[in-house]
Amino acid sequence: MTPLSCVLIDDDPAAIIQLTECISNYPNLNLVRAFTDPIKARKYLIELEEPIDILFTDVEMPGMSGIDLVREIKGKYRSLILVSGHLHYALDGYDLDAQQFLSKPFDYRKFEKIVSSVISKLPQTEASITIKLSGKNRAERLLHRDIIAIESASNYLKIHTTEKTYVPYGTLSEMQALLKPFSNFRRISRSVIINTNFVKGTVRYKITLDKNMVFTVGESYRKEFNKNFANYFKKKCK
Repeated sequence: MTPLSCVLIDDDPAAIIQLTECISNYPNLNLVRAFTDPIKARKYLIELEEPIDILFTDVEMPGMSGIDLVREIKGKYRSLILVSGHLHYALDGYDLDAQQFLSKPFDYRKFEKIVSSVISKLPQTEASITIKLSGKNRAERLLHRDIIAIESASNYLKIHTTEKTYVPYGTLSEMQALLKPFSNFRRISRSVIINTNFVKGTVRYKITLDKNMVFTVGESYRKEFNKNFANYFKKKCK
């Protein structure tokens, strides 16, 4: 998936350090700039030709509040996450169409939950992954919505799409990390990830996808399958 650009604004250097670390640990997030001065941040964002994907901003800052800042840079970000230790500012977030409110103090687990929710609401048709093809000195960009299933084979993968099958280098764990923000991708065995949007039916632990692809849910994955997927598949296939 193409990395999502992020900008941080917080007058507290410690908060900047913590958010920077969280972003570096989250797959597919790219920290473009971090500011402790909201005035400088406003100038930078206004001059951008393309909007950033996710803006993290504190609310109470000297010189300009995060609320006023956001009102002046409409159209310069795709998603907004307000960051504050004061929960009453969450109401201001609704007025600003903020996608989420990250309350201080926070840890990586809370950050991960908030960011995953925001990413899942971004237009998925724009999300893609870039793969290096096995045996060829070139890369290919794939829209994640076109991926039906992914199989692992030694040190490379088989990515089945609506058009063809690609064979890039990589591991299934790496691919799982890339697709983590999108709930429609589920790992069902040590060697297979499926896109649940392409499920046609299930018989016990065998799942049929488009193009008559059939995969078996691995034994160690069946408990999770029964808990989270079975009812979804039954409703989808009725």
